[in-house]
Amino acid sequence: MKYLFVLFIFLCAFTVFVMFTVIAEGDIENFILSSEHEIYFDTTENTEDIYIETETEIQDDEIIPGGFITETEEETEEKEIFISVMDAKTGGVNVFELEEYLRGVVFSEMPSSFEREALKAQAVAARSYCVYKIIFSTESSREEHNGADICNDFRHCKDYISYEDAEKIRGEENIAPLWEKVSDAVFETKGEIITYLSEPAIAVFHAISGKETESAENIWGNYIPYLVSVDSEEQNNIEEIRNYATESMFSADEFKERLTSNGFDAGFSGDAAFWIDSSGIVLNSSGRVDRVKICGEEITGRKLREIFSLRSTDFVLEYKNRAFIFTVRGYGHGVGMSQYGANLMALDGRDYRDILTWYYTGVKIDTAYKFF
Repeated sequence: MKYLFVLFIFLCAFTVFVMFTVIAEGDIENFILSSEHEIYFDTTENTEDIYIETETEIQDDEIIPGGFITETEEETEEKEIFISVMDAKTGGVNVFELEEYLRGVVFSEMPSSFEREALKAQAVAARSYCVYKIIFSTESSREEHNGADICNDFRHCKDYISYEDAEKIRGEENIAPLWEKVSDAVFETKGEIITYLSEPAIAVFHAISGKETESAENIWGNYIPYLVSVDSEEQNNIEEIRNYATESMFSADEFKERLTSNGFDAGFSGDAAFWIDSSGIVLNSSGRVDRVKICGEEITGRKLREIFSLRSTDFVLEYKNRAFIFTVRGYGHGVGMSQYGANLMALDGRDYRDILTWYYTGVKIDTAYKFF
């Protein structure tokens, strides 16, 4: 009888252990399936700082199956990390030391006239992205990049410029002090990345937000715990942000032609003033346009942004003076860190750690070295 009782206790303990393991693995799987995607840049305009306004965006068509990295006693001493980069023009692959490479990345992604703490936040976000790609790039992604981790095509991965190329554009006397400022931002944060649940985070960003950032779930359909909507200060500092609000105008014929040529044929007829009903414009939880009814047919705000080359989905659409007018606020998909918002926080005395942990909810500032 004593042995039966011992066996009974053992079976109960084993059952509890199995149940805990299944639940834990299920949570991990749900996190991976909800958050791990390819990332690419969507770039649309140059500025005087030799930087290109960009936004990292998660692709809808590929989930990276990377592993979940448990927190153990990893080595955390400083070490060199290398990243392979495909040249989008030649197809050749070059290998860079990560910190050196990041100087050219940050110089391209954010105006070097920005505050140092904002540049440091951008450096950590870019480093997080690169580490994520080194660890979790899929086989198809590497095939597309000729075996490399990423490429230098700003429409697909990270934009990059070398010091020599920047010097040719603006001259050494203009570039040298700006390059030194960006280099300081990179090396003062050397090895630092952001992590969520001990895993490198997908540090997407955009140029200009409004009163709040966007949730990844509203854009890509997947809930990502650290990419949720947070307050941002751009709307209260409009005078300090170039092109915070823009306007795009289209005649009724242009409006109809753009939509129909992109596969949206709502059977346009009658007076154009009645094609759009203001009650048919639905906003999402962050106040951006989720969908619009045009002649009774629905189209998403994202699709309208793409068709009409709008700077964001934070827009007002109206018909007046025989034209359709989009009044657009901000620039980018709105998810993750706002670059101009980061600069405003830096001007207000906040450091890069404050900026990162504000825009990426629940992340930790961690070291990249433990993953290599």
